[in-house]
Amino acid sequence: MKKLSYLALLLVSVLFTNCDTNDDTFYKTIYVEAGNNIVTFPATTTYNVGDFLYVQADIPRYIPEVGQTNLLDIYKTTGNATGFFFSYVIERKINATDWEVVTVNDSQLDINTGDAQNGAYVYGICEYDTVGENYRYDVGFPLLTPGNYRLTFGYNSSSTDSVELISQSTTKNLIVNINAAVSNLDGNGFFYFNVN
Repeated sequence: MKKLSYLALLLVSVLFTNCDTNDDTFYKTIYVEAGNNIVTFPATTTYNVGDFLYVQADIPRYIPEVGQTNLLDIYKTTGNATGFFFSYVIERKINATDWEVVTVNDSQLDINTGDAQNGAYVYGICEYDTVGENYRYDVGFPLLTPGNYRLTFGYNSSSTDSVELISQSTTKNLIVNINAAVSNLDGNGFFYFNVN
């Protein structure tokens, strides 16, 4: 009986030592580096109260992949994912050194294409357009109070010059994580603007 207990203990320990704890290999995430202009916003540095700051995204279905001659079909690769999500933050300066996150009700967002939710950050969803065969997002954030503002895409990432867009893949399908460079950000990953 003792031998059987030791054998069972040995078998269990072997099973747990071979368990994959890396979420990326477990969930099968593919990382793709993309160029500029997938996510854009105006380089306008002066707005008025009541204006909107629009963030837009346009992800083509077929994108180049480093080291490959054929384009990657991200729609097919993700099992026909209906969207890609990303996040960004809009903050307002409250004193010489501190910033606060600006939040609005979701109903105040001007949603032209895609979807968005606002809280500690804007959760943007690029929705798949079957006609144009791309994922699109075009949402305006209302600027309701005068002051100094900044925009950053680094809320869920350590990158200062790019944004991560992650596919909303269905269960058992590959997840595509696109890292796309963003123009108009300073060396710390911020875009500064004023609201009069």
